[in-house]
Amino acid sequence: MSTMRDNSTRVKRFRELKATLRTDRSRLLVGLDIAQAEHVVHLRHAHTRVVVPTLTIPNTTRGFTQLWARIQQAQRATGCRDVVCGLEPTGTYHQAVATFLEAQGADVLLLSSSVAYWNRRTQDGTWDKNDRKDAVNCADLLEQGKVLFYSQPTGPLVELRHLVKCLRRARTELAACKARWRTTLRPALAPMGAPLPSRLWVELPAVLQAWEPVTPGRPAVPKGRLPLGLAIACADLGAQVTAVQARIATLEAALTPLAERLPAYTLLRSIPGVGATVGAILLAEIGDIGWFTQFSQLRKLAGLDIVRVQSGQFAGQMRISKCGRGLLRWALYHAAVGLARTAGGRVRLAALKAKRRGDRYAGFKAVTELAAKQLRVVWGVWRSGAPFDPTRAGSLRRQVR
Repeated sequence: MSTMRDNSTRVKRFRELKATLRTDRSRLLVGLDIAQAEHVVHLRHAHTRVVVPTLTIPNTTRGFTQLWARIQQAQRATGCRDVVCGLEPTGTYHQAVATFLEAQGADVLLLSSSVAYWNRRTQDGTWDKNDRKDAVNCADLLEQGKVLFYSQPTGPLVELRHLVKCLRRARTELAACKARWRTTLRPALAPMGAPLPSRLWVELPAVLQAWEPVTPGRPAVPKGRLPLGLAIACADLGAQVTAVQARIATLEAALTPLAERLPAYTLLRSIPGVGATVGAILLAEIGDIGWFTQFSQLRKLAGLDIVRVQSGQFAGQMRISKCGRGLLRWALYHAAVGLARTAGGRVRLAALKAKRRGDRYAGFKAVTELAAKQLRVVWGVWRSGAPFDPTRAGSLRRQVR
């Protein structure tokens, strides 16, 4: 049995496969449709013939062993030494079989869900979807070389990613609480266009009071003016917000000790605008800067790459794609806001806003543009292995351009 390869070796192997999958006929391709209870497998000799049209295995260790025995049998029949497996990630159900196949020496690659969706319709000219067709679709994408790198981080980075996922979930719950207050409870208290009367404001929980401006004047004494149902609903929301905020504080406190065990964290913290939590999120979402060869790849990961729809004489407006990792883009946005609080950042942000004068979204677009420039600084600092030094570039403003 082979052992798991380190990520640097896997990255080099991925680049080799990416360049040769479209033409190489010496590989056995395995397309897997992942499900909770069982997986459907399709085996083919690359660009030659189908070896096993359909094979269903249970999502158990015994099922994985049966799959590998069938793969070895196909290797002997075709003479293929290399085994390349492609799968569309489905929750976390794919991790067990992917780890098993990697341990046997096979190459495991991921397939984009959106690419698989559109390519599936070209298989037989029908619009239907089933497990057998999905497995064939995965093998077909392998032949076309439309694959993604399957990162398997180790050590503190794995734990850091788990904590970041929990933090993202908690922040999503907090955003849902804010939406409930803004769209359901607050309109029931007073018109949204006017500040909340002080006689009602003082009856709210403290966490809700922080979200709402109050009419200036002497604070009123609460006298039970809220209806019983509305008062209970506000108290329930306040308790929920308090609990979520406590969870967020606990998770953010746990992020820093883990992130400090990784050398890149110190480099990221040296960048203006990158705080403890933002630095940990950047580290968890990017993973390893060695996985990227060009800055454009990192920009696409953050969804800050520029896209534009054009056809004939029509040319749409340029915008960011908003694809990739949303949490990474969120962290860069907050890093840009932190940078804007510095002297050089304020100058740069004001210049960006002036460039977009007359645009109602000038402020947001300027911060987004500053976030993209922050990402370029992250790229440069992390790749160089040296902390951020504004004196090397002359000024902070020149460094973020």
